[in-house]
Amino acid sequence: MKKSLVALAVLAASGASFAQSSVTLYGIADIWFGQTSGSATLLGVKTDVPTQTVLESGGVSGSRWGLKGSEDLGGGLKANFNLEQGFALDSGAAAGVQFNRQAYVGFSGGFGEVKLGHTGTAYDDIRGTNNNTFDSALTAAPWVGYNGVPNNGIYYAMPSTSGFNGAVSYALGEDKQNGGSGAGSVFAFNVQYAAGPFMVGYAYQKEDSGNTFGLGALTGLNTALANANQPALVPTAGTTASYNLLTGSYDLGAAKLLASYNKAKFADPAVAGDLSFNEFQLGADIPLSAAATLAVGYGESKAKFNGDLFNSKAFSAAITYSLSKRTTAYAGFNDTKLTADAAVAPNTEAQARIYAVGIKHTF
Repeated sequence: MKKSLVALAVLAASGASFAQSSVTLYGIADIWFGQTSGSATLLGVKTDVPTQTVLESGGVSGSRWGLKGSEDLGGGLKANFNLEQGFALDSGAAAGVQFNRQAYVGFSGGFGEVKLGHTGTAYDDIRGTNNNTFDSALTAAPWVGYNGVPNNGIYYAMPSTSGFNGAVSYALGEDKQNGGSGAGSVFAFNVQYAAGPFMVGYAYQKEDSGNTFGLGALTGLNTALANANQPALVPTAGTTASYNLLTGSYDLGAAKLLASYNKAKFADPAVAGDLSFNEFQLGADIPLSAAATLAVGYGESKAKFNGDLFNSKAFSAAITYSLSKRTTAYAGFNDTKLTADAAVAPNTEAQARIYAVGIKHTF
């Protein structure tokens, strides 16, 4: 009898301990069916891009799965972790390295939250907050790329106070070399204010290439080069990229209005002059019923380097319909056109179109 009471006491104590911690498995499975098409005109000679019928992953949201959890340490302090992996639902292949989207451990409490590891930057926090067309693969916002989830990250978010909150992050490049420049890094911060239907935010990010640390803007280009079995582009040591983002939204009830402006600049110490991009996007989310929402958007990006280089414009629209709390059907299109400046390459342009219907399920 005494042994049974002791066993019950131990079990009760361990149960109380387990009740203070939790681990959650979660994810998104998103796939769309449709067509991609386009054309390219180089110095007046036009070539049509073949129309492809495709089944692709991640129309509204990138497909992913993850584990996250927290433990109550007492006194309002918690230990947290998050491991998140992106994947392609059409092939089952993992996207990049394991846990490419998030991999961190940290603490949270009355002081805010600290994360250590592979985690999003403070700039990335609000980059897509007010993107049109559901911040999706259909979004009309031809933003230049950036390093959104660098390795070796240190992140701090302050607690929200009277609608104000903010965050700061710093990622270590760990590529310092004897006789070379300093190590690369990614520094970012954001400030936000939200009250009722109104939200406004500003974010800044600076990426220093150091000796070998790649810049986020080269990620897409280097992926294309790798697919063509070509060597990756490595920026000159000391090259920097800076981003300034202003974003806001206002919910009128009948429609939610969205707008963002982003200025990106790239400075290479070996090249005279800076490459810059001025980008903006506008959008509106219009509820049609309790289950259906129509989103429309327009985005534009202008590149300059000692004069104009090219201008990119995009239009998009999409509609979502909630079949249940976890499952959403959607359909939409995107039309993007890039035109080179006449002084750089006369009669040169490229156009790409996407038409899609898809389904998204969260778990």
